[in-house]
Amino acid sequence: MADKKLLLIINPNSGDGAAKRWIYDMLEILSGRYPYITVYFSKCVGDITEVTKRNAALYDAVVCCGGDGTLNETINGLVAAGSQAELGYIPTGTVNDFATSHGIPKNIKAAVVKIAEGEPKEYDVGVLGERCFSNVGACGASTEVSYLTPQMSKASFGKAAYVAEAIKSLPELKAYHAKVTYDGKTEEGDFIYGMFSNSKTVGGIRFFGNSEEHLLSDGLLEMTLVRFPQTLLELQNAVTGLLAQTPSPYVIRAKVEKAEVVFSEETPFTADGEFGGSFTNVTVRNIPHGIRVVE
Repeated sequence: MADKKLLLIINPNSGDGAAKRWIYDMLEILSGRYPYITVYFSKCVGDITEVTKRNAALYDAVVCCGGDGTLNETINGLVAAGSQAELGYIPTGTVNDFATSHGIPKNIKAAVVKIAEGEPKEYDVGVLGERCFSNVGACGASTEVSYLTPQMSKASFGKAAYVAEAIKSLPELKAYHAKVTYDGKTEEGDFIYGMFSNSKTVGGIRFFGNSEEHLLSDGLLEMTLVRFPQTLLELQNAVTGLLAQTPSPYVIRAKVEKAEVVFSEETPFTADGEFGGSFTNVTVRNIPHGIRVVE
């Protein structure tokens, strides 16, 4: 324990750049648990994954400071390296779904203290094609709604803001014809939204409730498909059914270990809010207990 080594990765552009002002406090607090700390400031998109992949074997823990995108790159590096290093997260982004799901404080000092005093717990990781995600891999119009709805509207009106934004976007909605095969079942049709998640919230909105204690470590992803609506009323019913977690003819929900998705045309995905690639066919799967999060 006395010689544990930590790689501290900081995205200096996340949030308002507060991480740079807290660097010395971070080092002071974390050094009690990890006496040897290396600090790396990310320089461009993708470099966190590469740095983590190349160096994970040298460290007992990797702590990243930034938004969900920073965390996503860190997790991709750890999984690519086959590392079981402890993972700490200091959230400084806008939405921070991972922090919400794992009870990680949004206050920088409180988050650092929690890492210094916490214990590692194992959680699942999703994989979209070859890219990991900690929260969600999604495609379709509602992906944009989830991340483009103004933050002030989310804070003030919650789920109602999503319904309003979705209805406003109806003239621009595009149907994606897809065939989804999972657990011996098949769903085929025109959809506006497809989501595979391992998170209690998506885009800051709680979709799955608090009833399932092991939601994040049950070896399964939550799959959600929303059928294409023909009218404003159908769209409102679809979005309401999605957000209210109630049965709806427009919403398909299932827990899956793996799903094969085949589209009639190339379709873009997001992974934890960042571009996750475009596919005509893609496999989405779960890695049980793929990361060890200190919390």
